[in-house]
Amino acid sequence: MLLRAVGVVHSPVKERKQMPVWGTPASVEIYPGFADALLRIEKHSHLWVFGWLMMGRDERHVLQVTPRGVSDAGPEGLHGVFSVRSPARPNPIGLTAARVTGRDGLVLHMDRLDFLDGTPVVDLKPYFITRDLIFSANGLQVGKPRSREDLRESLVVQAVHFRGALTPEIALAVRIVEHCRLTYHDLNDPGEYRITAPLARPVLADGLMGITRATPGRGTLQFGPEDVVRFDGIAAYRPVAGLLLSSEEILTAPDSSLFLASLPA
Repeated sequence: MLLRAVGVVHSPVKERKQMPVWGTPASVEIYPGFADALLRIEKHSHLWVFGWLMMGRDERHVLQVTPRGVSDAGPEGLHGVFSVRSPARPNPIGLTAARVTGRDGLVLHMDRLDFLDGTPVVDLKPYFITRDLIFSANGLQVGKPRSREDLRESLVVQAVHFRGALTPEIALAVRIVEHCRLTYHDLNDPGEYRITAPLARPVLADGLMGITRATPGRGTLQFGPEDVVRFDGIAAYRPVAGLLLSSEEILTAPDSSLFLASLPA
């Protein structure tokens, strides 16, 4: 098999341990010999970026790993590399979907890449909403978030992927689900939610759907007349009336300034 690098990643992160869980703003520079392959790339808001991970040869023989966030370092914590996104694998190919935020000639600026600076790019493919979007997909949690802040970042990405932009109502949905998972699930994903959302807050409902995958058609998301988000049998969240904060302020504000949490009636 012949593998050719078509470009290179430019990233502020140069060490693996410094890479944030969800990556960082970065760019892909396509080599001049492949410039023609970029024709009409502007048709697509998101791209799949394939990178050749810079791994040691010994790591290419690793078939089982303990993923990040798994506390059991024994046999029960092991996962085969085909079931996780570990960089250690027989062929160190990395795959990341990212939004194109701009283009300067042969340089594509991306919102988030989890590739280190200098990573060779072996291919780009468009993210097709008609083929790649599988909202009904399910998967069990692999590793527990390291902190509340890591969980918040993950929820923001999921909600924005669904809604398309971070708004105050989306940020509020993030903080409500974050508090629920912290308080009642030890940061873990319970796997299935049953939620009642305020009928008068459709954007908040979008955020809840994007994060929890609850939907009206499945009967896991319902709408009610009260300005309350209910996680059935677990907790109820009443947003503070007249909340006038930006998305960024909501993401960093104390819980008590955003909502009143209580046990379900």
